[in-house]
Amino acid sequence: MGGSAPQTPRVSCTIRRVTRSADARLGVLLAVMVLGLNVLAVSSRLGFLHKPNQVKEYDHRRYIEMARGAEGRPALQKEPPYCFRLAVPALVRGLSRLGMSVNAGFFLVTNAVLCGFLLVLWLHLRDLGFDSSLRVTALLVVGFTQGAVRWFEYQYWMTDPAALFLVMLAFFLVERGKAGALLGVSLLGAFVRETYVLVYPYVFLRELCAGRPLLQAAGRMAALAALPFAILVAIRRLVAPNQPDDFVSAIVDSMTFRFNHLLDNQLYVVTLGAFGVLVPLVLLFPSRLHGLARRNFDRALYVLSVYATLVISNNSERPLAYALPALVPAALWCLRAFLDETRLPALPVLAAVVALQAVFWTGQRWAEMGMSIYQPVNWTTVAALAAAWLAAQAVLSRSRRRSSAPE
Repeated sequence: MGGSAPQTPRVSCTIRRVTRSADARLGVLLAVMVLGLNVLAVSSRLGFLHKPNQVKEYDHRRYIEMARGAEGRPALQKEPPYCFRLAVPALVRGLSRLGMSVNAGFFLVTNAVLCGFLLVLWLHLRDLGFDSSLRVTALLVVGFTQGAVRWFEYQYWMTDPAALFLVMLAFFLVERGKAGALLGVSLLGAFVRETYVLVYPYVFLRELCAGRPLLQAAGRMAALAALPFAILVAIRRLVAPNQPDDFVSAIVDSMTFRFNHLLDNQLYVVTLGAFGVLVPLVLLFPSRLHGLARRNFDRALYVLSVYATLVISNNSERPLAYALPALVPAALWCLRAFLDETRLPALPVLAAVVALQAVFWTGQRWAEMGMSIYQPVNWTTVAALAAAWLAAQAVLSRSRRRSSAPE
């Protein structure tokens, strides 16, 4: 970018390229391994490439009918808000014209974008300065987060995996300052799922966080969002739903359900039940949490915006997965600080983190009726994560006492 590079560092630059290439290959390998483990977990129970009626949920049936085109059932094809999410069913319809079954098309698309999500997360964490051991831990932890991976191997006809990939890609591109590529991703996001709009306030806050004046940050966000928003409006004008898209009723239903189940499962499912070990990791330093949020208010407010979507959704694990691009770096910052402060050997600590998430993952229920809405409290998970957090606090306290003791 401007000017010719000096002659002396050519060798080191070449080495860096090779290293980055090897790093990317490791990310691909880990992503494929994570997906393979989740596919195996689902297939061992339902068989490989299981059928739609084996899934105890209903949202995916709309996308299947949309992918069938003229052969599909119009009543399901036109049901809002599913009928506005055009891109994934259209892509699968194109694959079916090439000879692939509708189920196989959805399975291929879902796993391709999930692999992309995990790989871009891996690269984004590298850009943020985390070493490979922390990034391996992060990818495994996300791989054991049901709402991000296993649920979509179970209900693989959904549009969320593609939207999650695009949101993660947006974070990656924002960090690298790739405005043109970000606009392209945002245009695609308008055809995939309306959840992508969460990116725009994040971009605005990221500009403020970078020190840009308020009006300039707002102008940059507006330039990015204008055309995608126009596409969203056009889709809703051109696609005629068979019934009103009643936001008010959705909000009332969701909030009534959450209030009625606040104590028996909601407090659990929107915290530990959605993210597992990521929650106690973020809370490793309670006194520093405010400072962490203040320094990274763009990411903190993005997480709050993801939580705000629960107002119109009875589901919790799936919509909260969109918080991972911001929540995972926060957890790694705290984990790295814990290792630096305690001087414990990294490998056992990181292995314990992954093991705790595996305990969480094995305790999550998914192949039963209503699990997308009502995930019961798993007390084994609660006890394991609470005990681990208390143990970490004890280790930190001992470390601080030693460091403050007179020589």
